[in-house]
Amino acid sequence: MKMSVLVKLREYHTLSNSENEVRMYILRNSKKVISMSTQELAAKSYTSPATVIRLCKRLELKGYSELKIQLASEIKAFETMNLDVVDQTTFKKGDSLTELIDKVTDISIHSIEETRLLLDYEVLLCVARQIMDASIIDLYGVGASNNIAFDAGYKFMRIGKSISCLSLIDRQRIQAINSDSSHFAIIISYSGETPEIIEIAKILEKNNVPAVSITGSIQNQLVNLVEYNLFVSSRESNF
Repeated sequence: MKMSVLVKLREYHTLSNSENEVRMYILRNSKKVISMSTQELAAKSYTSPATVIRLCKRLELKGYSELKIQLASEIKAFETMNLDVVDQTTFKKGDSLTELIDKVTDISIHSIEETRLLLDYEVLLCVARQIMDASIIDLYGVGASNNIAFDAGYKFMRIGKSISCLSLIDRQRIQAINSDSSHFAIIISYSGETPEIIEIAKILEKNNVPAVSITGSIQNQLVNLVEYNLFVSSRESNF
């Protein structure tokens, strides 16, 4: 299963102006797009058929037909899970305690559901194999991500895996320098832009250490420095 095209479209922020017009039209009118030709979508978004095709390539699709097939499938999935492509949840000053609890609960549930849509099952399977074959699993993270890394490390130890997870970033850097291809690195960074983590990823790349990033954005520096990438929903970052 490939990553959701709808979520990819929502997360892309480095497109050209014309590509972004197509992106926004699709997000706002995804059901209509299913029955449109390339020329019709181009006209509705005030762009060109070439721009539509270029956006499809950026989404790693074979063409516009594949885009429409995936949209049709994903719209059904989003409706089944009661998900909005673009989050409509708003917090108001006058919200009651019950309303606040309901909204936070809904966002948390939707984040889990959307993370499932973001998963590339082939990548996940490769990561699982790397974890099983590695002599040691090194976990990296700064701040809150370091807490997540420690929690993951504890769970790996419970299933008999050797792990290394350090709190201080200087020690994490030394850990990266001393690692080799028999290790497997798990790098956790919500933004994928933390300078210290980017430095560590570059060290790991130089040492040929296989690694996976876990981030909340499909566009960041970190994803270009590691072999595998997994993504979590960014809905919770909006409040």
